[in-house]
Amino acid sequence: SKELAPFNITVNAIGPTPVKTDLIKAVPQDKIDALLEKQAIKRLGNFEDIKNVIDFYIDEKSEFITGQILYLGGVNG
Repeated sequence: SKELAPFNITVNAIGPTPVKTDLIKAVPQDKIDALLEKQAIKRLGNFEDIKNVIDFYIDEKSEFITGQILYLGGVNG
């Protein structure tokens, strides 16, 4: 983010929680449960959750936010 800030480019990321897609359907349920147990909010994410973060990052009101990772679901400890 420091390298691109002079060009008015912000650099942020999303740390998504597991989302029910074809990518995780082969993952054993106990592994998914273990991931969810580490989160503050213990549920699978959905596309709307991710879209909300994207909308936040691209909104003009967020122009001063850079170099951040927003983890969905929260992280315990």
